[in-house]
Amino acid sequence: MFKHRHHTSIRDTILTFIAIVFLVGGPIQLANWQINRNRQNNSPITMVRNIQLHDGEYALKILAAYGFDINQIRQNKAAVPQVFFTNLPRELTRIKDTRIKKELFFSTMLPPILKVNDIIRQDRRKLKKIILKITLGEKVSESEYYWLADKLRLYKVRVRDIKDFTRRTGEILEQLLTRMNIIPPELALAQAAQESGWGTSRFAQQGNALYGQWTWGDGCGMVPKRREKGKTHRMKCFSSIIEAVNSYMLNLNTQKAYAMLRQRRRAFRDDQPINVLPLVETLTGYSQEGPAYVEKIKNIIRRNKLNDFSQAKLKVS
Repeated sequence: MFKHRHHTSIRDTILTFIAIVFLVGGPIQLANWQINRNRQNNSPITMVRNIQLHDGEYALKILAAYGFDINQIRQNKAAVPQVFFTNLPRELTRIKDTRIKKELFFSTMLPPILKVNDIIRQDRRKLKKIILKITLGEKVSESEYYWLADKLRLYKVRVRDIKDFTRRTGEILEQLLTRMNIIPPELALAQAAQESGWGTSRFAQQGNALYGQWTWGDGCGMVPKRREKGKTHRMKCFSSIIEAVNSYMLNLNTQKAYAMLRQRRRAFRDDQPINVLPLVETLTGYSQEGPAYVEKIKNIIRRNKLNDFSQAKLKVS
């Protein structure tokens, strides 16, 4: 994607300035910029309007009111209504009909999964434009510098120092582009189903812990009842379903254990459907079950025909 060209004096000046912004002036300026941005509450995730489900409220009725038709969506005859629940429906723990339970689970999870992917796509398009500007030696705005610095931090792309950045500009930005990419909806749905017991587990119902992520630091965490003696991990929880989805995708896009997933994903263009099964095969490290876990995810995808959702799109609001 990013090709090196012979450096002109203008290009060298641009690269040096970028490096200074990132690695010298960046920490203080970026911190202030982040504070201001957080005060404005401009994060796409936090700006999503979530519907809090209380006991006695039925998600199935709410979904029907928005015209949610899972069968039409499967056939690619209808877009996905932008219905975002804060928490999982309580009906999931009470519905006896497996088909209805699964349809409710998919209907609950699909909108936030598609939304986070749309945000990633938007960021990816912006990154490509900035890379093109740098390649052509065109002026990059201050806000674009800050945006790049923020994304390098978010996606954990390591830059050692100024010389490292100027020497590896193309490599660093290519690494960011590789990490900043979508997770196929069918994979996100299958892992959520497996890790949350189809939305019925205590962690999922009480803490939106949908993907079995662990935490050891500060923040929301639920202690597993059967945690081994001497272990200190907790199940990471979230204030909303979409925050859980966002954290899950960021986990796959940054952690070393999923580097092969990211490499296999690179084979697919942005306008090309991703073949999900080769990606699933790289997830032996996601669970202590190893290869058996991979087979479980594959089976969920196949048996529930989750490839039907590979091209699903959110309805334009």
